[in-house]
Amino acid sequence: MNSRILFVASLFCVLANPGPDVAFAAPAFPLPAGVPTPDEMAGDWKSRAELEQFPSIHSFKSELLVNQDFASVSWVASPPFSQGFHSGVLTLNGKVPVADKFRWYPYQSVRAGSAEGLAVETVNRLVFDDCGVLWRITLSNTQPSQVTGKVSLDLIGAISKLTDTNSWDWAFAQPGAGGPKRRYEETEAARESVDKIPAGHPSNAVDYTATIEPSKKALLVSDTKTPAETAFAFDQAPDSLESDGHQGTATWNVSLAPGQTKVIEFVMAFGERGRVQARAARWTSSFDAVFADAKGLWEQRYAQVFTPHNGFFEHNLPVLQTDDPAIQRNYYMGVVTMLLMFRDQLPYSPRVFLAGGPRYGASVMFIWDTGMMDTLFALLEPSAMRAYVIKTLQWDLDKFLAFDYYGNRAFGYRYVANYPMLFRIATTYLRVSRDRVFLSQKVGDKTVLEHLDRLALHYRDYLMPDGGLADFGGDPWHFLECVPTYIHATAGFNAAYVTMLRDMADLYDYLGNKELAGQRRAAAEKLIKAIYPQLYVAGKGFWQSRYPDGRQFDMRHCLDFQFVAQGIGQDLPPAVRKEMRDFVLKELLMKNWMRAQSLQDPAAEQSDRPDHGPMGAYSGWPPETTDGLCHLGYWKDALDFYRRCEAATREGAFSQGAEFYGPRKKEYDAPVRIATAGTICREAVCGADFTDVLIRTIFGFHPSLNLKSKNPLWAADQPRGFSAKLRHVRWGDSLMTITSGPNGLTAEKE
Repeated sequence: MNSRILFVASLFCVLANPGPDVAFAAPAFPLPAGVPTPDEMAGDWKSRAELEQFPSIHSFKSELLVNQDFASVSWVASPPFSQGFHSGVLTLNGKVPVADKFRWYPYQSVRAGSAEGLAVETVNRLVFDDCGVLWRITLSNTQPSQVTGKVSLDLIGAISKLTDTNSWDWAFAQPGAGGPKRRYEETEAARESVDKIPAGHPSNAVDYTATIEPSKKALLVSDTKTPAETAFAFDQAPDSLESDGHQGTATWNVSLAPGQTKVIEFVMAFGERGRVQARAARWTSSFDAVFADAKGLWEQRYAQVFTPHNGFFEHNLPVLQTDDPAIQRNYYMGVVTMLLMFRDQLPYSPRVFLAGGPRYGASVMFIWDTGMMDTLFALLEPSAMRAYVIKTLQWDLDKFLAFDYYGNRAFGYRYVANYPMLFRIATTYLRVSRDRVFLSQKVGDKTVLEHLDRLALHYRDYLMPDGGLADFGGDPWHFLECVPTYIHATAGFNAAYVTMLRDMADLYDYLGNKELAGQRRAAAEKLIKAIYPQLYVAGKGFWQSRYPDGRQFDMRHCLDFQFVAQGIGQDLPPAVRKEMRDFVLKELLMKNWMRAQSLQDPAAEQSDRPDHGPMGAYSGWPPETTDGLCHLGYWKDALDFYRRCEAATREGAFSQGAEFYGPRKKEYDAPVRIATAGTICREAVCGADFTDVLIRTIFGFHPSLNLKSKNPLWAADQPRGFSAKLRHVRWGDSLMTITSGPNGLTAEKE
């Protein structure tokens, strides 16, 4: 027997151009052969004790995190709407139970456990590409006798519309007492205490007014400070609906026979006052369809991303066909991660790939993080990438590091990586699109070519008195933020400029300017001689940074390995390349993930962030390290490590940082989980680099910047160590299939 209660809490989000209605009919796009379904990409069940962050949901417009109880969600955001508390807990007989286990899917989150004699399962989804949050809570009597009790849901609509300048920074504002500001500590404290009785109220509860409709089927919550409104609507009136004038509580009296279930379904959304009730009523009356569309339309967009001429994305991403399950999962999880970060309704661009979320950056792209998905960006959305390059070339890169696509502004501070990563983004656009005209386009008073040369020569502004190395300054926040010694003339950032100088030489060769090509290659050779052997620790495999007073300090960090291997790896003696490989395998690469910094680094104890310190790694570091090993010639080591990282995907998509934890956290076989400390986002676009590196390095799709070249493959004669095909790879106007076989790579036009 089943009884069913339909409950909708709808807070419709309306911007200047409202999003599409969710119940539209759209053409189906079948998944190409070899592509796993979103259900197959789900994480494993994880116990509450195994998790530092509970699962998230993204729907191309909105995002959230679920909490440890069975109902509440937090960090709901869709600019300009921001949540400052949680949505309300579920109580059974006056107690707030917490879930025992959690499972993440690309389009939903599942919480499960038991309480008061009932098995409880909560499934959350987001209304597709809109602002609705869907719940389906199933209560099942697993006891041999009747179970009776009271089920209540708090209805808290602490959501406001925040439009002030600087509201949507990386650390975006939230409503609360004293006005909107960043409320990280308050929100996290509320999430941690959801199981406490009484459950608590928002610090600014008095800013919201709640009224019950005469039908007893709806509770309207209006923000008195901003034009935001929340509508909680029910298909059938609960047994009671109460309000204290600021929030509400819905209650049902439950009596379940053995084996009987009760299903409670509801939706929460957020939006403009006066535009909520009609859509709330529509979503209530068609909950099954809306709930199904939340999955089905997400699956369709996922299929579209692999389909040429799909009608939504400008182009497509390649289809990987392989029998290697770990390589397959990492490749497609990188794509899923990129899609989770994709936003299509921000006011200043319909194609934004957020750096991370939830909790941070709901409208923000960083240069450095975007550079981790540069090949994917160029393949999927080249026009948006072109616009991004044009916009970013106009910033002062010594002042800004990111762009807010709600507020239409650059913000932040200087990253030393800004110059090499913007150069990487721009040149990857050229490699993939073959848009030769772009080089002569004027951006301000310079052509794109002149801007690229400016980026490549920027190191000269920081040359040390001897004229060899570039000293990029002494502020750790301009480098890795949390590693106090990683400053001044690092080997990695100097090597990055070697790559840029050589790339400029290739561009000048293409343009027939042999003189400038020669000058850039000569500058690259001079910089190489300044880096090696001066900064290398002989016999150890790692590098040093040179300080202005002449002292040099050991840097046992993956960033030096990556930039050096990619930029000057083949300029180093074979013995040095092997020592670098040995250092990485011994001190950085663990069984299932890696350490960004060696535990033996002199600054390890002071570098406590899980993304750049010794207890974990930013999700861009494993693929970049894989790339570095390939550039040094250690293909087997690279693929072995790449495969092992598949273990990290068993919790979900790639995060801003995964950490080692528990009593064995310093051991090779330490368990790994998504971190939360140090502002770590549950998902981050840098994880798309797991896909990017497979395309550009393992499959060698890295065309020369001599744009006359007819060969798009890098190191094609080098066997990769596995057999697979990469289909629908776009180079210019053509599609091709790249095959990895025992003799290396081949490319065939489709």
